[in-house]
Amino acid sequence: MPSVGTLVRQRLAEQRDALRAAEADVRVGAGTGVHDLRVAMRRVRCVLATFRPVFDTSVTEPVRTELKQASLRLGESRDAEVAVDMTERLLAHIGDDGLDEEAVVGLRARLCLDASAAGDVVEETLASTWYAATVILVDELVSHPPLTDRAQREARSAARKRLRHEGRRFTERVEAARVATGSDERAARLHEVRTSAKRLRYAAETAAPVTGKRVHRIGKGAKRVQSAIGLHHDAVMTRAVLRHLALDEAVGESAAFLLGHLDADEQRLLTTVEEQAWSAIEELEQELRDF
Repeated sequence: MPSVGTLVRQRLAEQRDALRAAEADVRVGAGTGVHDLRVAMRRVRCVLATFRPVFDTSVTEPVRTELKQASLRLGESRDAEVAVDMTERLLAHIGDDGLDEEAVVGLRARLCLDASAAGDVVEETLASTWYAATVILVDELVSHPPLTDRAQREARSAARKRLRHEGRRFTERVEAARVATGSDERAARLHEVRTSAKRLRYAAETAAPVTGKRVHRIGKGAKRVQSAIGLHHDAVMTRAVLRHLALDEAVGESAAFLLGHLDADEQRLLTTVEEQAWSAIEELEQELRDF
């Protein structure tokens, strides 16, 4: 049985390669490149966070910070694209009745302009010396991982212990979401649940080579939670964009009227998505109880 140090080193190498491949896709304009790049960054960060005891954190924490900043910058592009896509779907559901064509054209133009500006941020980020230095730091982690003595421990037991830790973290976030009051606080707490579900999922993925089917089921359950709450997050984010545009004089009163309809439809969507999210959460909680 390999050591936990070998396990995490292999995982870091895989995600470094995934990061490089996604970066190449972004540079040639591949559609999923930004998404894939951010996922690889998150997976590296989660390895360093979940398996913190086996690393020298004075080395790994700065890398986590830099990757988080890079991911946030790249995320501006993704959020802008989601706002365009979700608005188009809502417009299609409303149909032509009561819509001012000029308002719709203006709204689409503004959203596309914002998406284009966010795309410029992606190009600037990848062209920066700061990003290049961050990638070098990730390469160094793979080549010379700053492992502690705990990295010599047997991989299976150590990985299961860290997975249980992430499971407890997930449960704590769920309990906080259950007692949240008001839609804004509930949305914020559900976002925290989603973040902890990602860490749990990625911990399960890292542990998979040395563990069994139970861990695989936990990973799949965490992915379902992440996906369900992701739809919720997209709806919340799109509502915020639409509300901001409704206050913009350049969009016009007729567009603001249209945005009011879109906001109402988004609120109905949020209710449905939240129900789906809680269903996925409860299934994962059941899986974790006996782990």
